Amino acid sequence: MPDPDLLAAVDAFAAHPGVLVATDFDGALAPLVLDPADSRPVEGGMETLAALSDLPGTTVALVSGRDLAALRELSGATDPLVLVGSHGAEDSRRPDGLVLSDEQRALLATLEADLRAVVEAHPGSRIEDKPAGRVLHTRGIDPQVGAAALEAAAALGERHTSLVVTPGKEVVELAVAHVGKGTALVALAEELGVDAVFYAGDDVTDEQGFAALAEDADAARAARRLTVRVGEGETAAQFRVPDEPALVEVLSALLTARRSSTRAG
Repeated sequence: MPDPDLLAAVDAFAAHPGVLVATDFDGALAPLVLDPADSRPVEGGMETLAALSDLPGTTVALVSGRDLAALRELSGATDPLVLVGSHGAEDSRRPDGLVLSDEQRALLATLEADLRAVVEAHPGSRIEDKPAGRVLHTRGIDPQVGAAALEAAAALGERHTSLVVTPGKEVVELAVAHVGKGTALVALAEELGVDAVFYAGDDVTDEQGFAALAEDADAARAARRLTVRVGEGETAAQFRVPDEPALVEVLSALLTARRSSTRAG
């Protein structure tokens, strides 16, 4: 059962006329796994989000570091859910997708070669391809080897200063095009003209989202935000839940409260 204070905040949030309900995918809706391709949402999570998206005045979004194609495939999300991939660089509502310049494509090729050298020097580490970057994964390998691999990968950002380096849980992403979850969330909220934003996540990039929502130039919308950290670690979020199933409980409570509010309206 979620914290009573969190449930009270959910009820208050649900009463606003127009809301954006957004969440990270990995570590929030889907447990972290050794192979990112094996990730799947926990029971009830996507079903609850789909039901929320059917309600009046309610936009639902998955906001992830994954590229758009992988996010769509692994989540099983369908319209009208909005998918924001590659840390905000891709948006499912924009079919033209991500366009890289010649310079960015050349840098991506150089990054690929440099990361291959890191992997060869640190056995067990592996590379995930994304349209705008590459991710080095170290989950499941010797911690000392993993730490050294992540340090070597992050150092590439000092060699190629136009790269955006984003650390995470046993991963580091290097991108040639990057927006940031926080920037993407606030921009989406502004575009939709919503009154309040809910956001849940578990990682460093989600902390950027929590902070951006708190610092939203629309002070009234910032005051109405509802942010939830999934799991341990220091956080700027207003509330915390222990794991993915617990977040689904919160989303289910939000669905119930939102249904009641929209019927009453």
